[in-house]
Amino acid sequence: MPKRKRVAADQGGGSRRKPKTPTTDFIFENSRFSGSSINYRAPCTSSEGRLCDIFRELTIWNEFFCEVGLELRELSPGQISLVQVDGTDVTPQIRRQHEATMLLHRLLMCHRCLFSVVLNSYVLVHHDEMICDELPRSVSLRQLRVSLQDRDMCALRTFAAVLPLLNNLQELDCRLPILERTFCEGLSKLLRSTASLTTLKLRASKTEPEEGMLILHGLERNTTVTTLSVTKCTELFLFQGGVVFADYLSENQTLRTLMVTSDCANYSKVPNLIIRSLFRNTTISEVKLIGFDLNDKNSRLVAEMLSENRSLKTFHMVKSSLYGSGRIPETDGVSGRICPWIIAFDKNRTLERLTMELSCFNLRECKSLFKVIASNKSLKNIAVERVRPTDEAEICRLLLESGVRERFFLARPHVVEDPAVTLTECKELSGVTINTDTPRGLDSLHTALFLLPSCSHVTSLTLDLQQQCLNGDVISLMAQYFTSTTVLRDLQVILSPKTSNTVNRAERALMQALFFNKSIRKLSMTGVDFDETEIQMLVETLQASRTLYELSYHPHDSMSTVLLIQKLSQNVSSNYTLLSIQVDRYIVDWVSRRELFTVNDVVGRNLSLVTRAANFVMGTKNRYCAAAAELVHSNPGLVDKVQALASVDENEASSRIETSMKSFSELDDFMRMAGVVKYSVTCHRRDDGQLQLTDLNRDCWLYVRQHLKIGDIPDAQ
Repeated sequence: MPKRKRVAADQGGGSRRKPKTPTTDFIFENSRFSGSSINYRAPCTSSEGRLCDIFRELTIWNEFFCEVGLELRELSPGQISLVQVDGTDVTPQIRRQHEATMLLHRLLMCHRCLFSVVLNSYVLVHHDEMICDELPRSVSLRQLRVSLQDRDMCALRTFAAVLPLLNNLQELDCRLPILERTFCEGLSKLLRSTASLTTLKLRASKTEPEEGMLILHGLERNTTVTTLSVTKCTELFLFQGGVVFADYLSENQTLRTLMVTSDCANYSKVPNLIIRSLFRNTTISEVKLIGFDLNDKNSRLVAEMLSENRSLKTFHMVKSSLYGSGRIPETDGVSGRICPWIIAFDKNRTLERLTMELSCFNLRECKSLFKVIASNKSLKNIAVERVRPTDEAEICRLLLESGVRERFFLARPHVVEDPAVTLTECKELSGVTINTDTPRGLDSLHTALFLLPSCSHVTSLTLDLQQQCLNGDVISLMAQYFTSTTVLRDLQVILSPKTSNTVNRAERALMQALFFNKSIRKLSMTGVDFDETEIQMLVETLQASRTLYELSYHPHDSMSTVLLIQKLSQNVSSNYTLLSIQVDRYIVDWVSRRELFTVNDVVGRNLSLVTRAANFVMGTKNRYCAAAAELVHSNPGLVDKVQALASVDENEASSRIETSMKSFSELDDFMRMAGVVKYSVTCHRRDDGQLQLTDLNRDCWLYVRQHLKIGDIPDAQ
């Protein structure tokens, strides 16, 4: 393919020519759902403290973008992002596909509030030149994700040609079927020339080491990338036996975070290469290995690396096993497999966070490990992926005895085999699973439901239930617990097989109990067989709840999903709590797409409000963020967001939210935040002596304030 010439507009200098744009003569049809016309010609009006006018029209824009599986979201206050809509089947008409692509072109060309974009096959294929020509000209685009399929190689090559011209890009995320040579060449050029790119994410099902070499050579000469994430395409590490990648990783002075996800758990060369390289690296502070089955050699190597490395603060082995090839004979009471780890935690005083499994160690080995960790004060958080089911109670006792319980976190929901022991003795287990598909399933379920009301440490519960276990006694205990619990945050119910019967309706009891629950934030239901009454109860629960912000619904009968969306869409606009709803993707063949769009649109609105409110709590003091905080300050999703942004616990996040709301409760503070006055409120004395705003005492003003919101005051324009 001929190389694309860089024109003046690509350089960002000089006066910009105003050619005839693709949208100049095109006539857009009205939107599919509301029948509205789109004002795509309106210019960007964003400025400091002021939203672009496009935010008032996001619903209409998204009616066009949903045709290609995309939507506009506000992921950062005042900035718009074009994101992928997961879980929807897309079969766009050619004209609708063309309309969405031209709207994207308009955003790239005119809107400085555009922050990030996802390019999928629907917008890039057949329109690759139009979109790719505009990408380098966008002055505000900072994050770009490209997600293509096997048939899209022509579009990928067009995109590869403009890669070196993306001078303002900070994050690039490529999800491709193959790391094709033309793409690798373009990416290599970008890596060598960029002054802005800090995050590179690569995901591909196939690559050849020779093609990966081009990327590695680009990385070797790069001085900006601080975060590198590689998923599946780990073959790119192996060119020339891994020497090139090992040299890059060992000698690089810029990279701070490395994440590698395996596509073959038993492939030992890649983790071996990474771990050996970390012996010499002095700048990487975070490494995450996902999905690796580490054999004896690599397991020992990790421990030896941690003994010597002095830059790593975080090391995560997620969904990864240690010592996958069998046990090592024990000698003198301490096995050969635990010795390297004891040495590592005794010597390392840099590591702060660690994720690993403990099921590879017996109790004596775990005791030795906990003892040395107790004296290592720098290691503040250890997430444990797995322990031996028979050792759970003893593990928890050892954690308590060695004084390290507060630093250990059992990461995954734990399958409880003996509730009488686990629930009463293992206070470290916050997430538990009760599976009735076992010989003692009914007894375990009954015991668990009897004990759970007294288990304040259990905040996440999964019930995997068989039909034959749902007798009247069990259903009654389940309903009592759901009604009374004040600590349960996450509930997942799996019913199998079909449980509907006329005698014991577990679904009816479940919904009656959930309606009165005040603590559950995330609810997942799979295999349920709801009738219309129970679906209506679920809708009413969603509408009434001020805590339930995430729903996953995958019933036995797809028609109940259809009915759920139909009923929910009628009044969902009044819901300011719901932040996520996951349903089976095939329902778009049954449900009116308008109803599904209505629900998703409200979810998007609520997410934007939580984003603005969280940033207000964190210090972004403008009127539209304050207005959002007034609307969603009690949403538990806001607490989670502030926790993530500030790296604090739930209590501290709640305290910060409360403090931020008080910051504009008084008269002068409120009027300044609303933009009515610059400093304070003053009123000229009236000749008739009538009471004025400043004459109100504090109690009277606070009463008025209960009925007056920032959003009630028109924005001065």
